[in-house]
Amino acid sequence: MAGDEGLISRVALMDEREIADMVARLGPRSGRERRLREKVRRLLSDVRGRGDEGLVDQVRAFDWPCPGPEALRVPAQAGPRALKALSPALRVALNRAARSIRAFHRRQAWRPLPAVASRGASMGIQTFPLDSVGLYVPGGRAAYPSTLLMLAIPAQTARVRRIAVASPAGPSGLPSEVVLAAAALVGLDEIYGLGGAAAVGAFAYGTRTVPRVDKVLGPGNTWVAEAKRQVFGDVGIDAVAGPTELVILSDGSCPAPFVAADLMAQAEHDTEASPILLTTDPGEPARVEQELARQLKGSPRASIQRRSLKGRGALVTCASRELACAAARALAPEHLSVQARRPEAWAARVPTAAAVFLGPYTPEAAGDYGAGPNHSLPTGGAARFSSPVGVWDFVRHRSYLRLDRRALREAAPWMSVLAEAEGLHGHAASFAVREGRS
Repeated sequence: MAGDEGLISRVALMDEREIADMVARLGPRSGRERRLREKVRRLLSDVRGRGDEGLVDQVRAFDWPCPGPEALRVPAQAGPRALKALSPALRVALNRAARSIRAFHRRQAWRPLPAVASRGASMGIQTFPLDSVGLYVPGGRAAYPSTLLMLAIPAQTARVRRIAVASPAGPSGLPSEVVLAAAALVGLDEIYGLGGAAAVGAFAYGTRTVPRVDKVLGPGNTWVAEAKRQVFGDVGIDAVAGPTELVILSDGSCPAPFVAADLMAQAEHDTEASPILLTTDPGEPARVEQELARQLKGSPRASIQRRSLKGRGALVTCASRELACAAARALAPEHLSVQARRPEAWAARVPTAAAVFLGPYTPEAAGDYGAGPNHSLPTGGAARFSSPVGVWDFVRHRSYLRLDRRALREAAPWMSVLAEAEGLHGHAASFAVREGRS
């Protein structure tokens, strides 16, 4: 495997032995800086120990001169006011997105499994909504009303009783107006002007102003991701999300402007975003790089995109379709765009991607903005074992078992043997006493 210098690295992948080297170079970055871990630990400890005072101090340090804990909660009228002030076009867009997301997630509604009954035994699984969740909606460099919709709507579909939102506040003390409008659109009014580790800590541990929740969900920067990692166990989390990733799997049939535009869209998220092309067409990298250079000239976020393309991007020429798909499987990307003449056949070979976009008229951005599937996705290779956020993230399950006397009498002998084999004689005795043997 070899690469060269330029706007974006060009790599030649010749056989499967080189895939591990490629993943090490381009794939998820392992580990977190010790200094970041320690800083986040101190911030979380401050919230846990001092409650509202710790929150206010962190908001003052990182966001705005908050006068006191009462200013952390967004006034109830702020959301409806922001929704009313939206331009007609933006209001229509949010409504359309909400309808599409809701229609898709309604199909995921969980139902209890039917009870299994046999010879005096009855057993099954019961499903319940979580009682409370905290949704983190990033702010700072950009506002993400789409993320609020992607998190709130499946929570509502699951019938979560309490849905709280935290999003960083600007100089006014309020989160983004369009995020507030999106919250009002779906009927949410428990909103806090909180960001970073402070928000995660407040949701995990609770303060007088911000009651604790059962689970924290939503993407964020490295501080948010590390905070979620550290509070897991005290509270549930969806995932420890890292920088966003896109792998385009291509046979060269898609127009170069389309491919370049999708790489550019991914790169504008963050300088650590990872935009990668895996192609079986030896001429495609040159066409795409030329198009990237052209599109960068008119981009308002060109400085971010250049750093992402240079530092975390690559145009990879693969010797065969099998090799390209094997490389995509190993990367296990958050987003997989398949630009090939038979995209379904290629996608079937990459079951490790979190979200798949098929064909030239399905840009990954359509998934970001409410076509239906959720855009809150596992990153950093976690798609090998994790799934997109869905209704299933907002419910919990419990099992139940009922045995009558006959069922226990039939099971107790072999269960007692297992209990004795494990040295747990009290377990065996609990069977025996019901059979009159003790």
